[in-house]
Amino acid sequence: MFTVEIMLFDLDGTLIDSRADLARSVNLMLEELSRPALDEETVAGFVGDGVRVLVYRSLTATHPEGRPPDDFLHADGIALMHKHYAEQMFVNTCLYAGVAETLAHFKDKRKAVVTSKEVRFTEMILERFAVAKHFDCIIGGDTVAERKPDPRPVLEAINRLGGKAEETVMIGDTENDVIAGRRAGTLIAAASYGFRSAEELHKTSPDVMIERFDQLKDFFC
Repeated sequence: MFTVEIMLFDLDGTLIDSRADLARSVNLMLEELSRPALDEETVAGFVGDGVRVLVYRSLTATHPEGRPPDDFLHADGIALMHKHYAEQMFVNTCLYAGVAETLAHFKDKRKAVVTSKEVRFTEMILERFAVAKHFDCIIGGDTVAERKPDPRPVLEAINRLGGKAEETVMIGDTENDVIAGRRAGTLIAAASYGFRSAEELHKTSPDVMIERFDQLKDFFC
């Protein structure tokens, strides 16, 4: 059992299951750009580095010769992705089981969301699912210049919460979360129920692996 004072959470694949809505938004973007659709699993594998990288990877994957988009196409794709995601983000997205109850269990801990998603979308999601009250701040992909796996978003959250890395756990479902937490000096809990497999996450050697969100109660106090 680890004692922590600060808990930092990734969003997509950790707090919320947004896989279907992200894939639908990507495919609506691709359709407008006369590109073929991608399957949900492929899109999920592209998630984790923010919308710019998601669009870049999707456009590269759907080019007949695997060529990356030029700046103009990339910008068009990002604008379309923002438009479609704003319309699609609550069609199927939901909290993972046990999230609300587990966040309430840790009511005495300082908590933040550290995500590559823009703050405005993150705020809308947390409010929609009535869990915004559990978080003291949000560090989004547009909060600091760098994104995970760079440690600076994690360090920014710790600084805003007035804590120390050694009393913090970073909880996320991708290698970026693990690497960012490790570089920042935090404990790391990897969520194998999200967008990466347990096998992929084991390679990053997290301190703890959880198969359900509520298992955080078994490892942290």
